[in-house]
Amino acid sequence: MAIVAGDKKARLLLLARRFPFNHGEVAAESYLENEIGILSTSFDEVLAVGTEAPSGDVPTCALPGNVKPLALGCGNSSKDKVLLAAKGALLPLSSGKGVREAYASESVRGIGKRAFRGYFAARAKAKADALAEELPRLGFDPTHIYSFWLYDTALVAAWLTDAYPCARAVARAHGYDLYSDRTHVHYLPFRGYLLSKLAWVLPCSKDGEEYINANWPGHEGKVTTSYLGTREMPDKSGEPMGRPLRVVSCSRVVDVKRVPLLAKAITLLDAEGLCVEWTHYGDGPQLEEARAACSSLTRSTARFAGALQNDALLGEYAANHFDLFVNVSTSEGLPLSIMEACGCGIPVVATDVGGTHEIVADGTNGFLLPSGCGPEDVAAAIRRFASLGEAEGACMRRAARAAWEKGFRLEANVEGLVRSLGVDGRNEGE
Repeated sequence: MAIVAGDKKARLLLLARRFPFNHGEVAAESYLENEIGILSTSFDEVLAVGTEAPSGDVPTCALPGNVKPLALGCGNSSKDKVLLAAKGALLPLSSGKGVREAYASESVRGIGKRAFRGYFAARAKAKADALAEELPRLGFDPTHIYSFWLYDTALVAAWLTDAYPCARAVARAHGYDLYSDRTHVHYLPFRGYLLSKLAWVLPCSKDGEEYINANWPGHEGKVTTSYLGTREMPDKSGEPMGRPLRVVSCSRVVDVKRVPLLAKAITLLDAEGLCVEWTHYGDGPQLEEARAACSSLTRSTARFAGALQNDALLGEYAANHFDLFVNVSTSEGLPLSIMEACGCGIPVVATDVGGTHEIVADGTNGFLLPSGCGPEDVAAAIRRFASLGEAEGACMRRAARAAWEKGFRLEANVEGLVRSLGVDGRNEGE
């Protein structure tokens, strides 16, 4: 049993968008399906809140016995955004100390940025108000709060530390919630306020840590890289390279992931006479575009396997042989999909964006491409891999597995999160 100061039960409030009610709406939160089993052992009770999951929803994954799910029902449609922005503009006049402090912490110019801040704050306030009703009803007094995102749920966590002064709050940071240039107004609200209120901010890459420290200096003592990780994967690094070349990719089929670009690269290789069997896991609005780009394949094949639950996806990796994993996103944090591939001993071709270079070492366990690469560049990197000798290919497979073993084991990395939460007394009072 986990005990904190004063022999009080350790109760963790976990704030996510959809987990544990994630039907694929938030792909990155599939990570929590694996983390929760380890994280929950450090607490007596855990309340896992899908803040945007519809009320009454049913969990989509198995949960440990001490984890209670809560679907908060605070999702919003695109129609709600204008209303939320308007509400947010009035919040400093009608809300409590925490909201006023957040607004007073920064000066924002520009109608677009002000509207986005209002939307952001109102969205957080709706979630905070809903939790203010649910936590007493459930008799759940959190001693620790963990926001999976450095976004509106992190603001909720910051405000809750005023209502629950014993609570220690931390937030992870990934991509859209971290890099300001990924928003339509190149701005993320309340960064300084969040950094001052949270006990730790945990970017999932060193690139993210450096970005925070460069843009919001003065908080370096509470910003530290906390890699995500994957559970033990089948080590397939000893498998020889196959013919035809089996390429795999895994992502939502949306603009930032550029799956149609990869499809065009496969078509170029096919036209050159290289036989490729490409499998893509995931779906999205650009799926038909990607499928159409492969309609002229003659020697090669393209299989679009659709979106799978994480357990099913990892089962696919275990049951099938893949020679190369490819990711051509224009932006990333540090992709779980690459960690999973490396865990199986699959080399990687990827764009050098975000923290990708922290797991893919160019020429060692894969090849890195510039973010602005085109189909010809991707095709050239795949061709380069296909031309490796047997010994070189085997070396890359072993190096892929070694990169995972060194930095991306789930159990070891969750231990780091637990230390940041201070459950065992370490870091308390900092």
